[in-house]
Amino acid sequence: MNAPNSFIFQAVVRLIFFLINIFAVYLLQRGHNWPGGGFIAGLATAISLILLSLGIGLKSLHRIMKIDPARIAFTGLTIAVLIGVAPVLFGHAFLEHFSVHFQSPILGEVHIGTALLFDSGVYLVVVGIAAKIIFVLAKSTQGLGGLVREEQRRYSSVRERPIEEDAPDEQMEPESRERKQ
Repeated sequence: MNAPNSFIFQAVVRLIFFLINIFAVYLLQRGHNWPGGGFIAGLATAISLILLSLGIGLKSLHRIMKIDPARIAFTGLTIAVLIGVAPVLFGHAFLEHFSVHFQSPILGEVHIGTALLFDSGVYLVVVGIAAKIIFVLAKSTQGLGGLVREEQRRYSSVRERPIEEDAPDEQMEPESRERKQ
């Protein structure tokens, strides 16, 4: 997807991207006390990434996001699992949450808990999975390869070929050439 030639649209999209992510941080922060949290905040950030891809184009967004969204999801899953298992190591129930309360001269009374860390892990999982699915689908609808070269090596079988392009017979495995004939 190429970026539109409208400077105004690109500027507005960047501003809205920023505002949506501020709102996502708010949703993440209030999630362990009220409805909301990591899942809703992750969806808000994924929506902002869709909007940004419409404004600046998929190729530009892929250059900006230097980390594979699947790695973001894996990091979030690791954080969530570790937060859930950590209490078991100290003789408490799985996913039991703890919090610390202290008084700050600037912020007032501050509550920090493991529920926020768990929600942060869920946030990263949702952002990573949603972004990966959206980017692969957006690329495939444009006739582009859903995966870039390094992703093809990481996620595909050695015998698998991309469906978006026909590889010459010389690049195929001997078994594949025999099946093709």
